[in-house]
Order: sequence, then structure tokens, then C-alpha cells
Amino acid sequence: MGIDSGTAHGRVPHLPPELELAIFKLTARFYPEMIHTLILVCKRVCTWVEPLLYKVVQNNSTGSEDRILRMMTSKPPEYLQAHVRHVALFNFIDRRDVSRLLSTCTDIEDLAIWSGDTYPALLDIMRHLTRLRHLSVNIFDLFGGYSHFQLPPVEQLPLSLVNLTHLDVFGTPTAELCPFFGMLSALTHLAFSDIYMPLLVQHALDTCPALQVLVIVWTQSDAHEETPEITDPRFCTVFCTNFNEDWETGAWDGEDFWYRAEAIKHRREIKGARSSCSTV
Repeated sequence: MGIDSGTAHGRVPHLPPELELAIFKLTARFYPEMIHTLILVCKRVCTWVEPLLYKVVQNNSTGSEDRILRMMTSKPPEYLQAHVRHVALFNFIDRRDVSRLLSTCTDIEDLAIWSGDTYPALLDIMRHLTRLRHLSVNIFDLFGGYSHFQLPPVEQLPLSLVNLTHLDVFGTPTAELCPFFGMLSALTHLAFSDIYMPLLVQHALDTCPALQVLVIVWTQSDAHEETPEITDPRFCTVFCTNFNEDWETGAWDGEDFWYRAEAIKHRREIKGARSSCSTV
């Protein structure tokens, strides 16, 4: 019986580098809490998985704001620009630090601002985020709120908004927002979180040129049944038990509320196709 020469001489057999890379990246993706441990394995593994440590940035726990600030000082701006892709501000963070974070990590693709501090000056800061595609924010406050609400002309909208494909709106529902959704020519997915205002919903369905899905996200189960049925096949409702966890799941390519809304739409399309076939 043949014996592997590496094993016979006591050497530990090695996997092909490309297989090692795939294994460690998959481990980091599905178990992000292990990334800090994985980077200690050896230099090459650190090179492979350390960037994933910065892929998803959030201040959702005690001390997380300090970790963000340490990140800003421990890594050069070009490194953060290259690797930070998802940012969620769950808790309050100083506006100067928000400006520094968003001005440095300009290749962000997914931004959630849930800190309770949304203000018009953020629009100027966000102008640098030309790769932004997913945004979750209080749009009403972003455009000035009750005291200074003002929508800019479509030609003055920053590219960070013009290029959006997914927008999650929460906060104050108001008819003043209606014209905004028609300005977003690339928007395919729109969500209203714990908001159901028929005028807003119907206006968005009628005016968003590329819209494929409009979803009402309820975070309380008793509200889930209060949404009247809308016949537009692009409309649906989903229940989300933990919005923070749902966002992080999506950031790591998991099944978030957008995925579930797409699944509902897909099932409807299949059902509609079968109904059409049965009537032929």
C-alpha cells in the first residue's frame, strides 16, 4: 500500500493555496465573529481575511464607536476606502466622526443611518459616495425635516442618491416626499419601515421608472395585518423581528428582508404564469 511521502516523513500535507483561500474566506463569511481568530493563523491567512474585518462596520454595541475611531487611526485611508463596503450607524456618533468616516470610506455600497441624528449637511458628506447602492435613512429629516424641508431639483441630486438601487425609508411619513421617488431613475427596490401611507405607496409605484419591488417592513407583528391589500404585483409586506440583525445578515450576503420580498414577488410570478397557462 502506497504511503504519501509527506506523511511518511512526518510533514503535514498542505492544501492547494486556492483551496485554502476559499476555505478561510467562506469561514470568515459565515462566521464573521471568527475573523479576529483567523488572522492569527499565519501571515497569508491574515492577508486573505483581514480585509473582511472591515467589510461591515457598525456601532451597535458598547465600545463599538471607539473601535470605529481606532480603525480610522490604525489603517491608512486608502486601505479603508478599498475594503469598507457596509456601514450602519445604530447609535449616536459625533457628527465630526461621521464626516470623517464617510469622507474616508468613499467606496461604501451600503449605508444605514439609524442613530437618530439625520441632518441636511449629510447630503454634502454623502456626495463622495458615488458607489452607494443601498441606503436606509430618515429621508424627511435628511431634506430638512419640519423646519426646513426642501427637495433639491433632480439635476442637483448627488450621485449617491441618483445611483441608488435599494432605499429603505423610515421616520415621518409625509406627502412632501412624493416627488422624490420619481427622481431616482435607478431605484429598483423601495421599502417603508413601519410606515404605511397609501398616497406615498401609490405615488412611488406610479412614478419610479425602474421599480421592481415595494415592501412595507413591519417590526411589530400586530401591525403586519393592518396594511390593506394593494393589487400591484410589485407590492408586498414582510415582518422583521430584528432590523439590526436583518441588516447585518444582508451585509454578509444572507437572506434579509429584501431577499424575502423578492421571494414573495417570485412566487406570485410563478402563480400568475401557471394561472395564465391554465386558461389557455
